[in-house]
Amino acid sequence: MSIDNRCKEQVRVSSQMFMDFKYTSPGSEEQVRALKTFSFLVGMWADFLTSEERRMAAALALGSINNPN
Repeated sequence: MSIDNRCKEQVRVSSQMFMDFKYTSPGSEEQVRALKTFSFLVGMWADFLTSEERRMAAALALGSINNPN
């Protein structure tokens, strides 16, 4: 999945998370859920970007093997 597609997929979740955090009372169940969701999404992005980095490194390595200038 591309970064663009991943962002589009998370628009609804991030909008709900923002509304829950901003418009509910401090420490409410909604705020706690929003923070847990945020933490989970940050972890997902870290995993995604790590795998993308590996994928790109492998692609670049293949390119350098096929074109050894």
